[in-house]
Amino acid sequence: MSARRIVSVGASVVALLTVGLVTVVLDDSDPAQAASSCAAPAGVSAGTVPAGGVAGFDAEQMKNAQSIMNAAKSLKLPVAAQLIGIQAAIGESTLRVIDYGDAAGPDSRGLFQQRDSWGPYADRMDPAKSSTLFFKALQRVEGWETLEPTIAIHRTQRNADPNHYTKFRTQATEVFKALGGESAAAVDPSGVCPAEGNQVVGDLAGKWVAPMEGAINSSGYGPRPAPPGTAGGVLANFHYGIDFVHPGGPGTIVALTDMKIVKVRNMDGLFGTGVTGQTVDGKLTIGMYHMEAGSVKVKEGDTVAAGTPLGTEGATGNVTGRHLHMEFFAGVLPNPMVPINPTIDPTPIMKEKGIL
Repeated sequence: MSARRIVSVGASVVALLTVGLVTVVLDDSDPAQAASSCAAPAGVSAGTVPAGGVAGFDAEQMKNAQSIMNAAKSLKLPVAAQLIGIQAAIGESTLRVIDYGDAAGPDSRGLFQQRDSWGPYADRMDPAKSSTLFFKALQRVEGWETLEPTIAIHRTQRNADPNHYTKFRTQATEVFKALGGESAAAVDPSGVCPAEGNQVVGDLAGKWVAPMEGAINSSGYGPRPAPPGTAGGVLANFHYGIDFVHPGGPGTIVALTDMKIVKVRNMDGLFGTGVTGQTVDGKLTIGMYHMEAGSVKVKEGDTVAAGTPLGTEGATGNVTGRHLHMEFFAGVLPNPMVPINPTIDPTPIMKEKGIL
């Protein structure tokens, strides 16, 4: 069990608790495009590199990031790979071609601090060639597209700390968007492609379905003991949502009913990656959180039918263990958040619909 930290607004102080362990896979045949399949933006010319730099990086560093993006493009890799490459190089060299190593790797060189075993010195010191070496190694990491970006990089680079690269994701996204032009403007830290928006997916028939077929309700709405050491003590002893786990195998997180997608969160603080939708009758807003980073299969503005795959269950955000956490809000809200917007108990609604 894990707890979200206390959040306070005025006199309101609440905590959100989550629990569970689930693994989920998605059906890639869904008509909404997954982030990992997004096509990379076209390569950009040197003239498009912002002279003043971006996110604390100067023109030289931006040109090196450009080389990384173009190397991924030449290998026909998706947006997710371009972001990972920039993120890795920020963590290794701050986007500079470094001609020295460190105590752990005295022979490390270049943008990615690649050692002698990676290839000739001249290649490791060349931004385009070293980037190609990195991406070819990334492709050998099984399932890299579905891993947390820092884990995918860690398994490629084989560094000591698997979480080392996490803090560089936001900068990498800013650099990518600056270099990718109009086609990259809407890409976010998860690697989701620019929203096509306003698509209708599936048959809108007013049905209700379980959020994960075969899953069990692992934690209900209401009071429950907070984990030891939770900030706020007794104020944390309330669960403002409902959790589901899928024992014994992977599952798929789907839309409970016909809904319009109004918010896609990606690696967003406490909630992690998730989707918020408004039921088409305007009676409810439903948030579904802690999905796998980069797994969201719908876009803001889409209207999806009950049963439409939304994303892969994950453990993003302030949680331990994979699970699905859902929150229900009354009415039409564009981006509801506890404690600003009060939640309602999903249990009676889901029981009335025959899905709990």
